[in-house]
Amino acid sequence: MANRTVMIMVGPDGVGKTTLLATMYHELSLMNNSSGFEFTANEDTRHDLQEAYQKLSRIITQPTFTQTGSLLKGTAGIVERQFEILFKGKKELELAFCDIAGGLIRSKENNPDFDDFKNKLKEALVIINVIDGSALVEGNDELLNSKNDPIQVYDLLRSKLLDEQNVMLLFVITKCEAWLKNESRQKQLEAAFEKRYELILKLIGESENAVGVLIPVKTLGCVEFTHILEKEIIFVRKPNLQFKPENIDQPLRYALAFALLQHHQNRNRWNRFMRWLWNEDIAFQKALIEFAEARSHLFKIYGHSLLIDIDIEIEVTK
Repeated sequence: MANRTVMIMVGPDGVGKTTLLATMYHELSLMNNSSGFEFTANEDTRHDLQEAYQKLSRIITQPTFTQTGSLLKGTAGIVERQFEILFKGKKELELAFCDIAGGLIRSKENNPDFDDFKNKLKEALVIINVIDGSALVEGNDELLNSKNDPIQVYDLLRSKLLDEQNVMLLFVITKCEAWLKNESRQKQLEAAFEKRYELILKLIGESENAVGVLIPVKTLGCVEFTHILEKEIIFVRKPNLQFKPENIDQPLRYALAFALLQHHQNRNRWNRFMRWLWNEDIAFQKALIEFAEARSHLFKIYGHSLLIDIDIEIEVTK
């Protein structure tokens, strides 16, 4: 029976979680390649995410940009979106991707949804913290806290990072097209992140079981930040640019490679014996290395970087 892995996406309302999820799935649904891995969603999840992506594509074709609103149907709590990872047609891993309502991270104790959220957080192998890039770089403390709330995120993740389970944190910065134009602006984005998220990064650095990756993405590619007007962040549609997400597959590529590596290393003795008997381990390891090679190596890594080094980690397990 395939193992079940939990991944969870956190961030307040309005940071771009649903846009990221819809575009991320669209990119990786096309990923089937020579490595032999397939990433599939169950029928309900596939329908919802395809519908969300189509809705987003239509919005972006308009000459002026308007906020997308709700792209995915959900509740005030948690929606589990079900996926599978197959290797050469055989199910290797069941993946529960927890889609969290933004307001939930600010809920109080004894809220049933919040208690469920904390339990899911304890299970999670991969945590994706979605960050509004415009508020991160240009916002004052009040705007930063309302949009990204790094202190609340730190409080939520602190106990998780102190346990003994290996965990990956992906810091995915959205709405940052204006800072991905050149190297100097990218450094400005990175410096703002490291300043605002210093406590979390320190915690990751002190843990032997945690690794963090900073991944700025273009979820739209044709909409850019211009200015802040009375606590409202203003974006404009660039008529000379097309709807063209960039690096949008990378968060899931990092997450899936990490999940597959942990799954491979945690196989039980019987499974290991049968795989040895049928000479399946070498094929799986080579496929995982090939899949991981599609990750960009330009992103900054924090903490225990060997946790995501597929070549070294697989060598250790041989």
